[in-house]
Amino acid sequence: MKRIPNAYYFVMLLAALAQPGLSFADGQPGGFTHPQFEASRLPINNKTQPARAIHADLSAFADETWILPVRSSHLSPGPVTSRTMNMPGLRPFFLIGEDPQSLAWLRQHATELQEMSAAGLAVEVTNTEALARIRASAPGITILPVNGNDIATRLRFEHYPVLITATSLEQ
Repeated sequence: MKRIPNAYYFVMLLAALAQPGLSFADGQPGGFTHPQFEASRLPINNKTQPARAIHADLSAFADETWILPVRSSHLSPGPVTSRTMNMPGLRPFFLIGEDPQSLAWLRQHATELQEMSAAGLAVEVTNTEALARIRASAPGITILPVNGNDIATRLRFEHYPVLITATSLEQ
């Protein structure tokens, strides 16, 4: 059986959560239906609430200071050599830092990233102000602080900013 890297599962989960109109069950082939993914809640005031699918609201985590600073020791700002990839079904995502090169790249590509519904991973962020600067460079795009070492190791690259799609790795 072919082994799929953990980074792939993480990226798929992140991409699914970053799409507010979609749920995990929507993209699954076969007999998976929403009722199988519904969460049951405890009764409140002796009244039961109807079961409904729950989507993660990433904006609810307003205080991200617990995860900061984020450092990815295997990554640094720099040029990325484009190459083709064969990862069918992978939703686009990008890795970014708080450095000037990353912020300029993000501002330059923000429209394209938003059109392809790419999710962002801030892999080098010192504090909440730096994360706010990154997010301000691309309003409307989900950008989460995450250590990028595992992704970089598995996909064999060393620099960011980088865009990763099902068919390419590019800057």
